[in-house]
Amino acid sequence: MKDLKSILEADTYLQPRGKPTESELRLFLREVDFYCPLCGKELQSRKQKKLAEKRFQIAHIYPNSPTAEQYDVLKGLERLGENSESFENKIALCRDCHGTQDFHTTIEEYLKLMEIKKTCLRQTALHDATSTLGLENEIETVIEKICELKESDISEINYKAVIIANKFVSDEMLLKSKITGYVMTYYTYIRDLFKNMERTTAFNLDILSGQIRACFIKMDSSGANKHEIFENMVNWVNNETQNTSKLACEAIISFFVQHCEVFYEITE
Repeated sequence: MKDLKSILEADTYLQPRGKPTESELRLFLREVDFYCPLCGKELQSRKQKKLAEKRFQIAHIYPNSPTAEQYDVLKGLERLGENSESFENKIALCRDCHGTQDFHTTIEEYLKLMEIKKTCLRQTALHDATSTLGLENEIETVIEKICELKESDISEINYKAVIIANKFVSDEMLLKSKITGYVMTYYTYIRDLFKNMERTTAFNLDILSGQIRACFIKMDSSGANKHEIFENMVNWVNNETQNTSKLACEAIISFFVQHCEVFYEITE
């Protein structure tokens, strides 16, 4: 490649390497759950308060100072962030994986690491979507009652999940089947619980529905797929209610899929 130096200097995406702050290092670790996303090696103990002895390094996904080979191999491919020093273009890796990735970048390795980072960014956006949202306290009562259900209490319930069929495409069969199962078993029971609470307490289903809808819209705008949205909404309800039954929270979110607060119907 002729005059690599002048070519790199003209590429405004490439910026000099900057040193991450302590808070940025923790963000990088948190988004990969403290494990190397390439080999699974633990990067840092969650209990360790200081990062003096680091078992990880912050890697550039697109090199900030590529070799002639790297620049040629990665030519024309997508780049994350505004420049090479953007948070979006960096990720925490173990020292071994960073050493390999830093100097011997192939198209396959680059695209794999970029997709991992995109997933991390989506997960962060999904978490942030719920950080400022409230949730009606009465939903905890419903979850508790679901946990106490016996088979004899619901043996006669067989709700037909019509709306759900219009919200999934053919390759989303697993999630559709899971939600359909919950709706067929629990929808009527949960609906009647909510109705009874509206009659006997200050609970308002419209308010709760609005909260669930707001959460879905925020998550949907992050670019996450249906599986990611469903899992994160379940975790949100689980965390907000400090509940120990994730299955009961899945039943609740499935109720709101059928109730039209979660996922859009697919139009032909």
